[in-house]
Amino acid sequence: MLGDNDHINEQTPLLTQSHGHQGGVRHDKNNKRKITLQTYGFTFGFLVILTVLVYTIRSSLPIPLSDNAAAVIDGFPGIHAYNTYLSQLTEPHPVNSRANIDMKEWLDRIALDFKNEAKLNGIKVDVITNDTITIATKSDWYSENEHWIIPSRNLLVRIHGQSGSNDSILLNAHYDSVPTSYGVTDDGMGVVVMLELLRYYIQHPPQKTIIFLFNNFEEGGLMGSKQFIQHPWFHTVKLFLNLEGAGAGGRALLFRCSSLQAAKKLASNAPLVHATPLGNDMFSLGLLKSDTDYTILEAAGLPGMDIAFYAPRSHYHTPLDHLNYTTPNAVQHMGQMVLATLQAIDKTNGFFDEEQETQLVYYDILGKIMFAYNFNVHGLGNAIALVITPLLALIWTLLSANNQHHNSTSIDYLVKRTMVVIQEFIATLFAFFVTVLFVGISAFGLLKINPLVTYANIIAVGFYMFLAGVLGVLSSQLLLSKMKSLHGPLSLVETNFYGLTLFWWIMLIFSTYAGSKHVAVLYFAMFSFIGNAFGCILYHVITPSGSVLSLALSFLIQMGLPFTMMLDQTFLIMDSMRHSTVDGTPEIAVYGLLALPIILMSMQLQPWINKAGQKGFASLVMLTTLVLTFAICCVLPSFNNTWSPNKLIFAQEYNSTTGVSTVSITGVPGVALELQKVLPTHELDTLRCETFKKYRIQCFYETNLVPIYADQPNEMSMTIKDKQCHDDTCQIHISFTSQNSLLCRIQLDGEKERITKAWAQNMETEKDQPVGSLITYNLQYGQPVEWGVEYKSKKEDTMSTDDKSNMNLTAAIGCFYDEWSQGQIPAFSYLHEHLDDTNTLLLRGQGLSLVYYNRLDLS
Repeated sequence: MLGDNDHINEQTPLLTQSHGHQGGVRHDKNNKRKITLQTYGFTFGFLVILTVLVYTIRSSLPIPLSDNAAAVIDGFPGIHAYNTYLSQLTEPHPVNSRANIDMKEWLDRIALDFKNEAKLNGIKVDVITNDTITIATKSDWYSENEHWIIPSRNLLVRIHGQSGSNDSILLNAHYDSVPTSYGVTDDGMGVVVMLELLRYYIQHPPQKTIIFLFNNFEEGGLMGSKQFIQHPWFHTVKLFLNLEGAGAGGRALLFRCSSLQAAKKLASNAPLVHATPLGNDMFSLGLLKSDTDYTILEAAGLPGMDIAFYAPRSHYHTPLDHLNYTTPNAVQHMGQMVLATLQAIDKTNGFFDEEQETQLVYYDILGKIMFAYNFNVHGLGNAIALVITPLLALIWTLLSANNQHHNSTSIDYLVKRTMVVIQEFIATLFAFFVTVLFVGISAFGLLKINPLVTYANIIAVGFYMFLAGVLGVLSSQLLLSKMKSLHGPLSLVETNFYGLTLFWWIMLIFSTYAGSKHVAVLYFAMFSFIGNAFGCILYHVITPSGSVLSLALSFLIQMGLPFTMMLDQTFLIMDSMRHSTVDGTPEIAVYGLLALPIILMSMQLQPWINKAGQKGFASLVMLTTLVLTFAICCVLPSFNNTWSPNKLIFAQEYNSTTGVSTVSITGVPGVALELQKVLPTHELDTLRCETFKKYRIQCFYETNLVPIYADQPNEMSMTIKDKQCHDDTCQIHISFTSQNSLLCRIQLDGEKERITKAWAQNMETEKDQPVGSLITYNLQYGQPVEWGVEYKSKKEDTMSTDDKSNMNLTAAIGCFYDEWSQGQIPAFSYLHEHLDDTNTLLLRGQGLSLVYYNRLDLS
């Protein structure tokens, strides 16, 4: 506890009086108000400028290069990739469409042309246009216990390295789209980057072998990558790079990585980089409702990188994923990141001989600098800071104590100074809890009054939460200043530095513990610790302490470094999470993720709030501003027709024998109101809605708008080819043919537990797995699907009447239809044309419309 004279007379590194804070000027109300206004004006003016700079710098994209410009620097020609390849993606091309076949044939032609060019250059290139792999895999995409029988429509190209080794790098992107999307970003840009890299390496032979996998059927189960892991080439792969898209252009992000060596090559060679370890954490927590081929390839034992576009997610899987919403700059960004990484790996002798470190920390700072290191380095750096900092503070204090003229011993002096630090840390900790409380209450109130406002107005919400955070810090310091024992220390900038530095020292402990569990979410704690510690040091070493120069430099370091890191993280969270709520992510999770950096940024203001004084007046101004901002946020719309349209999931099911056609629309609360605006009366009369997976609403209505192919007389033909029973086992063999669908479903009902095995297209389902349905895929239209089941028979003379009535084993045969751009699915086209432009339709996976044709009694 400080005495009255302790904080006035003693000048030490741990407690130095700021010049200009003593004397009669403190009692001049006008001067106090002037100091307050100047301090807040400078502080918030600096933050506005810094925020604009951070946003501008982090969002910058490279200038796309022409062929000539790229040749000069041995770089990536983004203009050629965009104009020659990406511009061709002008219609949806899901796996169940003629456009998908056309897309594959286009890719085949390009690959074969490259092969011919490579032959002239003396480069060995293998091209597989007719991959013969077929997989049988269990999935629960539409219902439980589904078994998918999927032949490959993958395109594989292999450029043999000049080193002669078969060890290879895999580049992977999928060329199929969901039915509702043009597939420009997901995953057209990944595909065209690979085409451009294939073109590059045909002209610049690599030392290492590179495999280019253009896979199909990623949408709806990651089937293309599952097929590749059964291909003979898979066993030669030592590293993979997966190229994806979940937004509409923007910057490409390294958001998952399991190769430290590859991440280091990216960090040290790409001119513009973007990386975060948060992707791993968000996937593991289930906050991102999607997946990529990275999951399959990593599970198969390969180290790799997942590089993807991620904003705006509102366009993901919708008709807005088209050329109008992307640029050659975005293609250039992904292309140069990947090319720089490949070039660096290709030049490294023995790269594949190194044991790949799969657990790592990686991140960029404003897209200009990237760090990549393992968790051992992460922990060691934290440990050094945790040990060295208190030792240096102890030594400095003892040395400084010997230079002071006072009556107490060095130990007494150290104890007194330690008490000051502890007092200020308690004050900082109190400020933290009050700030958490204020931000939490403010966020909860806005969540209840205007749900989904974060979707279209995340920046306004972030500003509102920051105001709540600042008010929390102000209120905590106002309360603490009423305590006589804390009034002196609180008014001093350096004592606030002590409390914040110790606070971030504690955060380093949490960061170290998280790192021991391979969680990197608190990696930025080191930067905030450094900012506060060095701000404190500068305040003391620049004499006189408390001078304008001392205050200015310590302010720039203490505020600039932590705010730069946390603003960058805040914008990343805004971009990646704001549009995830319509996919089922609870909005409270968005608020929670956003609150962490905002609370920590607010805490950084503590020294300057105390220096400014007039906390009561400042609190009143901040409260007024917060209330006004809250009122504005309460009336802001959740959706708009530009960056944040509402996403409505469409699905239709039609029973051709009963004539009943039902449309389901799934979305956030409010979907019923949108449907009421556009549905005709006879459809609106059948509308019913229910809660779906807790956070969404699913509405159903009946319609007479049925898929045009469904009522064509020769669309579906079916034949029971054979049925035999031996002892207690029966087998039935059935064939059916659809003229306009490649993707069909056989739904098994009744006593399914009697089924011992099932098959389709000469592939059996996984052994010892229950069978609820079969999903089959053909590579060409009009091809028959041969399928059947084996099941245990029952003797009717030993069964009761009730058992006999329940013994039937039946199958409903249906096919999916996904082509809609020419009006083939009228129910979809009607909504697509009549919903206002603040709404857009989508489908995850495959199957806009499912038509059931026949129900067979198998038993």
